[in-house]
Amino acid sequence: MNKITLTLVLSLIVTSVFGQDSMYEKTMKKNIDSLYAAKKIADYQKVANSFEMVAVKENDKWLPLYYVAFSKILMSYADKNPAEKDAFLDDAQKSIDKAFKIIDKEDELYVLQGMLHQARISVSPMTRGQKYSMLAEKSFNEASVLNPDNPRIYYLRATNILHTPKMYGGGKEKALPYFQKAKEKYDKFTLSNELMPNWGKESNERNLQYCLK
Repeated sequence: MNKITLTLVLSLIVTSVFGQDSMYEKTMKKNIDSLYAAKKIADYQKVANSFEMVAVKENDKWLPLYYVAFSKILMSYADKNPAEKDAFLDDAQKSIDKAFKIIDKEDELYVLQGMLHQARISVSPMTRGQKYSMLAEKSFNEASVLNPDNPRIYYLRATNILHTPKMYGGGKEKALPYFQKAKEKYDKFTLSNELMPNWGKESNERNLQYCLK
């Protein structure tokens, strides 16, 4: 193969790879924007389907699976039927499990796993509170080992404490320090890239102000 032909082939390969990466990033950005703008279960389902299509094509990347699971968790919170809530969470767990097979040391996945455990509580707080609070805390501890500066760890911990009855160690006063800690972390938080998770700051601020009243 002469030098001109070899150069042409390499150029085509590089162009193809960068083109694929560019399309992946473009699609992911569009889906992420849609996810954060979603209001209803149908909206979350639509964007979850879009992320699933990306996950099938880009089967070596964990972020599409992360967002599939995140979408399903939000669907569960938006639904009022216990059986349907659990079904959404079952689907979310499958995506998280797949993501962990791609990367096993990612703090955002452990945070999301903790969030899923918390969502299980909402199905039946009286019967699930203790079990899934412990499982969520275990996941948050794993995330803290990997990245103690992840603000979502403290935000979700605070949320769980806020919605725990006072007789069991919950309530506004107990949750406040965690919301404050989360705010400190959010104020210093920077994205490693624009496709990474970037949620919770506004909700943390609202809950912080609520606890200060």
